[in-house]
Amino acid sequence: MVSISIPWGDGTLPLELPATWTVQQTASAALPPAPADWPDQLARALTRPEGAPPLAKLLQARHGGRIAVVVEDLTRHSPLVEILRILFRELTHAEIPPDNIEIVFATGMHPPLSPAEAAAKIGEPFASTVHWRNNPCRDRDAYENLATLHDGAASLDLWVDRGVATADLRIVVTSVSPHLQSGFGGGHKMLLPGCAHLDSIRQLHLSGVPRRPTQQVGQTTAENRMRRLIEAAGAAVDAAGGRTFGVQYVLDGNDQPGAIAVGDVLSCHRMLAKTCAAGCGVLVDAPADVVIASAAPRDFDLWQSFKAVANTCWALRDNGVLICLTRCPGGANMPTLSLPIRPSWVRAAVRITGADPLANLLSRFVPTLAGDAAFFVRLAMRTLQRNTVLMVSPALVESGHRMVGLPLYGEAAEAIAVAERALGGGPKRVLVFPQGGVTYPVMRAHPIGE
Repeated sequence: MVSISIPWGDGTLPLELPATWTVQQTASAALPPAPADWPDQLARALTRPEGAPPLAKLLQARHGGRIAVVVEDLTRHSPLVEILRILFRELTHAEIPPDNIEIVFATGMHPPLSPAEAAAKIGEPFASTVHWRNNPCRDRDAYENLATLHDGAASLDLWVDRGVATADLRIVVTSVSPHLQSGFGGGHKMLLPGCAHLDSIRQLHLSGVPRRPTQQVGQTTAENRMRRLIEAAGAAVDAAGGRTFGVQYVLDGNDQPGAIAVGDVLSCHRMLAKTCAAGCGVLVDAPADVVIASAAPRDFDLWQSFKAVANTCWALRDNGVLICLTRCPGGANMPTLSLPIRPSWVRAAVRITGADPLANLLSRFVPTLAGDAAFFVRLAMRTLQRNTVLMVSPALVESGHRMVGLPLYGEAAEAIAVAERALGGGPKRVLVFPQGGVTYPVMRAHPIGE
């Protein structure tokens, strides 16, 4: 047997692989480690930002105005408490009235944070003294219609949270990491979809499903339609009023800021996306028979965990097997559908009818899929058309979750045994992604030796 281990919460999960399986590569991120004095570096960066006046000057010019501090939700792991302490020192020094400040969680259509979750995320002092709220994605009356965005055949009606859109200064605080549809997260993604109405979010997600399956994670703005719409939305928000100032960073393996860029949101995001690509895009010599991917650190729920599948499936050969391991302490957090149909039958149907027709059929059967998760279903069907996907999640199995075409296992050994039977005898090449939620393959043009 071959023994490996993957990250699992605060520890590791040991796995035993068949003797005929050879781990040809462990595709780990190579991100810059955070310096011990990163808080001091962040404080200095606020006084010397990129492409923008110092934060103190922006605040001074808006002393009587409203300040919206837009932050990440529970699906991200930034040291937000410490970052907000540094940021609010500037707000306090500028004597901004507390009633003029609000913290907005850019939840998009993710579940809202409870008071206890908000206190844990931003710290009890801020949660109890600063007005905070979630993005109210289903309340149309809470939004401003700012523009209609176009990119080729795609169009999007931009509805942005009124409090954010009309703020005199928006300070977005966000990490930059690989994203399955928009190339990289962060930047103006905090406004769209983070602070957008559900209709705009749906239109954005569907714009990120290209006609032909292609790897979008790691794409540049020039290559990626969703990112172009996101950047156009950021420009539209600023054109409507106020100004947006960014505090952005790339997290290291310990979820600390290893690279920081402060100031103009767009230029800083593009700068950090390059850093992220160098650290998270892993060169792969040849497609594998089996990919074993931990969804860490995006393993909060099923919705986030699917990113590990979408990120790493491009390292597989056709008809290869992907085993995704995820803790999912937050459960599914998305519509699911359970039918008395074997996953193998679903994959056979996908390969016969095609991914998109079957996705359309499922969306008709389940109205919620047609809205909130239509893009997810389409991406999932396209993945199943090419590969077998097995998911290991004791929490999801224990809670009784089921999903058409996606078999769930409570033990990794079960999924490994199923994969071995599906692939048949003989040696198998294995790629391991210990942090599949934030890493992705970059295939070499030619395998070594050619």
